[in-house]
This record gives sequence, structure tokens and C-alpha cells, in this order.
Amino acid sequence: MRILKSFSLALVAGLAVIGLVACGNTAETVTLGTYNSSSSTFTPITEDAEYSLTQNGYNLVLKGTIPYSESVLGIEAGNIVTIRFTPPSGTTVGGEEAYVKTTNRQEESGWNEYDETAFEEDGSLVWVTSVSKENDVQIKIKWNATSSEVTYTLSVDDTATMQQASA
Repeated sequence: MRILKSFSLALVAGLAVIGLVACGNTAETVTLGTYNSSSSTFTPITEDAEYSLTQNGYNLVLKGTIPYSESVLGIEAGNIVTIRFTPPSGTTVGGEEAYVKTTNRQEESGWNEYDETAFEEDGSLVWVTSVSKENDVQIKIKWNATSSEVTYTLSVDDTATMQQASA
């Protein structure tokens, strides 16, 4: 499973990582879950989890207690989310004009850019990024030559709790 790594202000990670699933251009279904990097698997969480995700168009907001995880995938320990984007129904993903751009880590400016090889065989996209209350994280997706670029913004709600490392 290919994974995009993006760092954003609060660095984070873990073998079992928070995740979510979102649809591409229609962005109607979002599922929060966990990601296991050793087995490259995404598993939806149950409704009784301590955290959740809401979606309003291309705006995604994390609420509740965002778990802390140890370092994984080259990302320093902290709070991390994994988002799986699925293209709109009937969309063929790939080609020279397909790409993904993610915001860079805190001390850098601009965007990290990935070509069509970032997409999974089924056309989905898995994005691993660190999160913080201070700054939003963004990802731009262009599924193919004829699709429009879409930009998702991920933020942490002001009322959310960022779990810290155990002492």
C-alpha cells in the first residue's frame, strides 16, 4: 500500500494510526478508522470511539480526543490521522495529469507534490498527516486529466483534546 506522508505542525504517528475514509470529488462519505503500517490495513473505528470526524463539503474537522501514537512511517511521535480518499464513482484514476499535493511540514513553505503513482491500485488515495489545533492541513487531488483539482482542508476543533505521550 502506498502512503503519502505529510508533516503539519504537530508531528505524530504509531503502528495503529487514526484514519478516515473520504470520497473524492463528491466528498459525501467519511469514515474515521485506524491504520496499521506493518500490515498496510485501514480499519473503520466503532461508534463509541473517543474521537470523530465531521465533514462539510471539502472541510474536515476532527473532534473529541485525538490519540497519541509512537513514531511510524518516518513521522515523529504525536497525533496523526490517516485519510483514505476514494474517487467519484465512474472515475478512472491516473495518467500524466493525475497528482496529489500536500502542505509541507511546519518549517517549510509550499506543497509536496506526488504523481499518479501515489494512488492505490483501486484508485483510492491514503494520506498520513500530523495534526494540530494551531494550523490546518490541506491536500489537493486531481484524479485524472479531465477531473478538476479538489482541495480538502483538515482541521482540529477548538474543543478537541490532543492526547499526550504517557509519562
